[in-house]
Amino acid sequence: MELIYVYILIGFVGGITAGMLGLGGGIIFVPGLMIIHKYFAMFIGHELQVAVYTSLICIIFAGSTSSYLHFQNKLINLEIVKRYLLYVSMGCFFGIYILEHTSSELLEIVYSIILIILAILLISDANIIKKNIKVLKKIGSFYFFSNGIISSLMGIGGGTLSVPYLSFIIRDIKESIATASAIGLVIAITSLIYMFILNHSIFEEKINYLSLLTLIPSSIAGSYAGVYLLRVVDPKKVKHIFSILLLVVAFYLLID
Repeated sequence: MELIYVYILIGFVGGITAGMLGLGGGIIFVPGLMIIHKYFAMFIGHELQVAVYTSLICIIFAGSTSSYLHFQNKLINLEIVKRYLLYVSMGCFFGIYILEHTSSELLEIVYSIILIILAILLISDANIIKKNIKVLKKIGSFYFFSNGIISSLMGIGGGTLSVPYLSFIIRDIKESIATASAIGLVIAITSLIYMFILNHSIFEEKINYLSLLTLIPSSIAGSYAGVYLLRVVDPKKVKHIFSILLLVVAFYLLID
């Protein structure tokens, strides 16, 4: 029973990050679930994979809702989504393939390193992307291909990488976030398809259903709380605290 409370906390915090910072909950779901799996000796040998796959399914539910609302508000730039859909989807295949054919021990090291990079991007407000945007624009297809690999590998919607890039193409932050949300939904759905193609028994062996049923409603509640907190708390300060938390988790996984 106490494990359910932990799942609720993870879902709620993940929802807050989504509602307040425009980040998908996956960046909280995966480290949280992975630590629980390791601590309670669950899904031995596949601790990270189960966390990632469970997170991707959660993102489908959350992403469908937000994408629909953005679509209703006519904020999604469908031309850009169509332009990069194939490249993102191809990247997702490689991300899921790596997850299915790499040991959990090696994946944890790779995951931790990428988590550190994402935390630095958040702290710096993605300055490295902004400063090299002219170069990145020339390789947009490869950029979103890489985004697909990283996002499916990390179990996230890819907003951390998509939003800074899209904001320089679209020039409207709301439309950029909305378009990134739609791309995140593409990442989650195509990853789910590749999961089944590469391993037909994946939904029987590598999904934490108890956490899945808990994370979805608690993350929705957290997203509402995040939207409210956005009005009363400086999001930049929260982003820095959140980035430090990611760094702590990353180093913990490296040392463990």
